[in-house]
Amino acid sequence: MRTTRWAAVLMLALLVAACGAAAEPPLPTRTPAPTFTPTTENAPPPVEAPPAAQAQPVQPPAEPQTSTQETAQETTQEVQTEGPPPTPAPVQEVAATPTPTPAAAEVIANTTMNVRGGPGTNYNIVGAANQGQRYPVIGKSPDGTWWQINYNGQPGWVFGELVTAQNTQAVAVASNIPQPPPPTATPIPQPTPVPQPQPEQPTPAPEQPAPEQPPADNGNFPYILGSTEQCSPNAGQTYFEGYVRDASNNPLNGVCVHIAFYGPRGTKCSGCDGVGDGKWGFSPFGGPAPAGTFVEIFIVPCEGAMPMGGQTEQTGFGNLTPQSPKWTRTISSSEQCTGITFYRR
Repeated sequence: MRTTRWAAVLMLALLVAACGAAAEPPLPTRTPAPTFTPTTENAPPPVEAPPAAQAQPVQPPAEPQTSTQETAQETTQEVQTEGPPPTPAPVQEVAATPTPTPAAAEVIANTTMNVRGGPGTNYNIVGAANQGQRYPVIGKSPDGTWWQINYNGQPGWVFGELVTAQNTQAVAVASNIPQPPPPTATPIPQPTPVPQPQPEQPTPAPEQPAPEQPPADNGNFPYILGSTEQCSPNAGQTYFEGYVRDASNNPLNGVCVHIAFYGPRGTKCSGCDGVGDGKWGFSPFGGPAPAGTFVEIFIVPCEGAMPMGGQTEQTGFGNLTPQSPKWTRTISSSEQCTGITFYRR
């Protein structure tokens, strides 16, 4: 009985010791003193929370990894942004290809020729161009047969068949073509009075034969000279022009006209070198004639082909026997004489 009692006491003691070892009381934690916040008079007093029997240690919340990674990325981006700006690549300049300058349009005189005030032989002569002279081209006639040139600072016109044109493909029609002069009425030639035969007078026979005399100039030429010329001052150029016509006043081409001063100077044919039907002209001085020059113009026989520009001292002359009376004039000052006309009987 006593043994049983002690056994029970021993078991009870073991149970008590086991319970005490299993449930070890927690360490007491310090409860922070409450902080009072001033409030208005009507605000209810703060309620103080009762102290917890057992306080558990408070663990700080873990920060999300995404915030740290984003912050690192932003910092890296800021560092990259704040770095020195990239150096722009140098721009390579392309060298411009030089545009070739087009060659100037010009004409070269193939022979000594007239320079006129418009594109036609009915315009007045403003000067002359010598063989080989060059002139800039500034326009052309609507039909393209005449070139407008810069003739000593003023517009002039030359016939296209008497010059060699160069680089004239882009030359436009001239915009300042003057109106052609009105045609001048050609006077009708008056018949030359025929000398009446005189009665023959008996001539006594000379004791010695008389020397042979050249035949008298009785005006019995194939051509007669009209009185239709007009001369007017021209300080820049001395020249002469006129016509050859038949008895019905029709123009005749291919008739040779000669000019002489201080000896033979030039022979041209009417209507040749594109000057117009029945027309001829001379500009033999290349400018104003010296004062006191005596000029003769008359018809001569045409022998053989006439070269372009006519016969000169360099080419030689053919037969210079007059076939008409001579038109003569002494030049006192530079002038132009036009309308000098020869008529075939």
